[in-house]
Amino acid sequence: MRRTFVKIDNVNRFLAAFTALENRGAQECCLMVIDGLPGLAKTSVTEWWAAENDAVFVRAKSGWTGNWMLSDLLTALNVVPRHSFEAKFEQLLVALGQRQQEAMLAGRSFAVVIDEIDHICRREKMLEPLRDLTDHLQTVPMIWVGMGKVRTNLTLFPQIASRVAQYVQFTPASMADTRALVEGLCEVPVADDLIEYLHRVSKGRIREIKEGIMAIERVGKLARGKTVDRAMMVGKVLLNSRDTGEPIKVEA
Repeated sequence: MRRTFVKIDNVNRFLAAFTALENRGAQECCLMVIDGLPGLAKTSVTEWWAAENDAVFVRAKSGWTGNWMLSDLLTALNVVPRHSFEAKFEQLLVALGQRQQEAMLAGRSFAVVIDEIDHICRREKMLEPLRDLTDHLQTVPMIWVGMGKVRTNLTLFPQIASRVAQYVQFTPASMADTRALVEGLCEVPVADDLIEYLHRVSKGRIREIKEGIMAIERVGKLARGKTVDRAMMVGKVLLNSRDTGEPIKVEA
């Protein structure tokens, strides 16, 4: 499978929302929340964006404490954390300010991305230090990535929810998205009827679409350049069902 990044609808919505975030009126409203069900490429999209822009990307942990969280952020910035919470906070202010300045001079965007925010989005003591960071550094956007209940949980803390300028919900891939993924990632030609079948049985879940592409490639590479259609895949496992755990074989 090609290592190409395909810009499907979710990616385009995210990029448009980030542009709107950068152009916000109230500078203190510098938070973006991305949510959606598992398997819709939230992590891969934000990891790609962070790598492209030399931004900060960390994953929240279920056992995070305030100190541990700040240490992880500093480590992602290649800064050796000091011992106390207060010293780490000051280190972050300096390091993030420097990185933002470097990005501005280079004409790049910059943000702090925290994936798996579900682990802390009901814990005010964990969210408040992040809000304090954004209050001190109002030019540095922060992107929180989680699953379906993030925005609901944040309503428990209006002082934080009021700072969210953009919400982006990732949704299942459209037929056009599935076609773009197959054409962009698959190393063998694929017929329309098989693309349509893959879209239907994957339910638009990006993870399953990629699993199907790998199965199609295995058949296609043995077919010596022939276009792989549904008939060629009949009886073969295309992907595994997330709902039942059972393999899904292509039907005639």
